[in-house]
Amino acid sequence: MTGRSGAPGRVVALVVAMAAVLPAEVWACAVCFDPREENRFAFLATTIFLSLVPLGMVGGVSLWLRRRARQLRGLPPEEVEGGPDRT
Repeated sequence: MTGRSGAPGRVVALVVAMAAVLPAEVWACAVCFDPREENRFAFLATTIFLSLVPLGMVGGVSLWLRRRARQLRGLPPEEVEGGPDRT
């Protein structure tokens, strides 16, 4: 079998070697290691927000497409399981 089973290990070894050879470039991000707590929190919160926004957009579009497809097929909207019967 001639798979790429060693590829992740090689990538890790390359990153570690580059970090050892080029330490100044590794710590080049001045804002990631800001000594002021307010700035670090702001960058962390922004990173989390910007990571979650696309996920929320994809989820919202998926729900909208599902609802629209059900409307076009003429199916009734889904009801919550275990809820009161509406007769």
